[in-house]
Amino acid sequence: MLLVDVVIRQEFLGSEDDADVSDWLVEDGSQVAEGQAVAELETSKVLLQVAAPASGAITFLVAKGDLVAPNTVIARIE
Repeated sequence: MLLVDVVIRQEFLGSEDDADVSDWLVEDGSQVAEGQAVAELETSKVLLQVAAPASGAITFLVAKGDLVAPNTVIARIE
């Protein structure tokens, strides 16, 4: 069983500021495809879509509305 972390990298956010998980674009536990948009993050400057780094079943580790710091794992794909 291979687990792949969905990590919000500082380079992706473009700053050291926290981002708000403004929406999950898929259901918790659903099957996702590599490259599929799975979440939207909002920073003080921009709305960003997070893509799945692999295909499989996604499990959320944070909730909609949570603030996440750079390098936070927001989900896992199995």
